[in-house]
Amino acid sequence: MLTATAPSLGPKPLSASGVQQDMGTKEVFLKMLVAQMENQDPLNPTDSSQMSAQLAQFNMVEQQMDTNKYLAQIAGSQNAATDSLDMASAAYLGRTVMLDQSQISYDGSNQNFAATIDSNADVVLVTIRDDLGTPIRSMSMSALAAGDHQFIWDGKDDAGNAVDIGTYNINIYAADAIAQPINAAIQRSGIVDAVRMTTSGVQLVVDGLPTSLANVTEVRM
Repeated sequence: MLTATAPSLGPKPLSASGVQQDMGTKEVFLKMLVAQMENQDPLNPTDSSQMSAQLAQFNMVEQQMDTNKYLAQIAGSQNAATDSLDMASAAYLGRTVMLDQSQISYDGSNQNFAATIDSNADVVLVTIRDDLGTPIRSMSMSALAAGDHQFIWDGKDDAGNAVDIGTYNINIYAADAIAQPINAAIQRSGIVDAVRMTTSGVQLVVDGLPTSLANVTEVRM
């Protein structure tokens, strides 16, 4: 710790309140260091190693202050970016979106969904499973060309009975004439009910089901 003992005719020492207000700044440190050198005992001068240690300590404090300033600037930039993202995400509310998501929320009405097939398929099988993974409905399709296709599920199982309201998953299998699998993916559409800010990013609640903002492939009015 820096100490400065001034004689009665020397410079007026800093008050305790002034030191508390200015402590940690370059100016105060340098003033105290100069005062210490001017008022040191000529018969017992300040140890040069002690002064070097004080200068090193000051340098570390100054670097820490600069680091804190830069961190504050970075945090401010991140907060601004987050605020902008929040505002942009809020624009999804009430919009109809298309999602790369195979989970649907059955509410008693017909469920519309789509499938994208990468190349011409000779065999296409769509399977509806309940939340336990049990198949309840299988729909076999004839040959389908590559591209997007629309499907409708009437909410019934293979026996023709209406299923319970709840969450279901759609699986699709496609293959060519020699039974080689073809890449196919399910998409669904729905209305954005809410926007959530989570630790993993922005989530949209679409027809009651949460999904990542990254899954949105199309936004409609």
